[in-house]
Amino acid sequence: MTNKKQPPFTGGAQPCDGCLIDRKKPASSKLWMTQFQTAQPMAAFPQLLYICAERIADPSYRYEGRFRKSEGHCLFKFTLAGEGRFRSGKKTYRLPAGRGFLCEVNDPATAYYYPEDGREPWEFVYLCFAGPAGISMTREFARKYGHVFQLPPETGYIPEIMAWQRYDRRAVRIMPAEGARIVAGLFAVLAQGRAGADKKDEAGFVLAREAQRLIQKNLQQFCNVKLLSARLGVSREHLSRVFRKETGQAPYRYIQRQKMLAACRLLKETRLTQKEIAFKMGYNVPAHFTRAFRRVMHLPPRRFRAVGMIPVQ
Repeated sequence: MTNKKQPPFTGGAQPCDGCLIDRKKPASSKLWMTQFQTAQPMAAFPQLLYICAERIADPSYRYEGRFRKSEGHCLFKFTLAGEGRFRSGKKTYRLPAGRGFLCEVNDPATAYYYPEDGREPWEFVYLCFAGPAGISMTREFARKYGHVFQLPPETGYIPEIMAWQRYDRRAVRIMPAEGARIVAGLFAVLAQGRAGADKKDEAGFVLAREAQRLIQKNLQQFCNVKLLSARLGVSREHLSRVFRKETGQAPYRYIQRQKMLAACRLLKETRLTQKEIAFKMGYNVPAHFTRAFRRVMHLPPRRFRAVGMIPVQ
C-alpha cells in the first residue's frame, strides 16, 4: 500500500531520467518528480524508481547510452507536447505527442535528444525502473517490438502515471508488488499499442498468401505483377511492398522462380520438348524462356534435363 504521508524528497541523487546527470549539460526544466522507495525489494519484481515530467527547449539536451555505462536502469519516455528524437543504431525516430520510447539507458546503440531545429518545447513524462526482472523485460520487449511505440489514444495509463504528480518532490514508499504493477501496466499498454500494428501485419500476410495462391494457379499462363495486383484489387506498388516484406523477395522474382520450378518438373518428368514447355509456362518466344530458365537455375533447360535435380523450392 502506498504511504501517502511521506516527507518531502530532499536527499539522494537528483533524478534526470532517474539517475546520474552530466553536470556539464544545462539543467532541464522539471515540471514535477516523484521518487519511489521500495520496501523489501524482490529480485523477481521490477523496481520502480521515479516518475517525472519535464519541459525541454535546449538543443544541448542529449543523452547517449555509450556514455552511461555506470547506470543500470530502464526508461520509458512519452511525449505530451512538442517533439523529441530517439536514435537506435542508424535509425532515428521522431517523437511527436502520443509517441514514446523504451530502452536501457546504458544501451550504446541508443540516444535521445531535443532536435536542433525544434520549434516548441518538448514536454514529456517518463518513468524509470531497475532490477534484473525489469531489465530482462525491457530487453525481450525491445527485441520483439523495437523501442518506439504509439500508444492507443484511449489508454488510461498516461493519466494514471501523471496522477503521481500529487506527490511532487516527495519520496513515496511502496511495496514490491505495487511497483511491479505499475511497470507491468506499462508493458501491457505497449503490447496493446502493438496489437493494431499486428492487425496490419496480418492483413499483409493474407494479401501475400493470396498472391502466392494466384501465382501457383496461373503458372501456365502469362502472369506479371501488374495483372496480379489488378486481380487482388490493390496497386502494384502496394503489392510489391507488402509481398517483399512478407516473403523477403519481390513478386516478380517469386513468379519467375515458381515458373522455373514447374518447368524443372516438366523437364524431368515428361517428354515434352523444350519449346512445348516454354509455351506451357506462358512464353510465346522459346528463347525468352531459355534465358529466364538459365538465369534462375544457372543451367540451360537441355543441360538441366540431362544432369539437373529439381530444387526443393
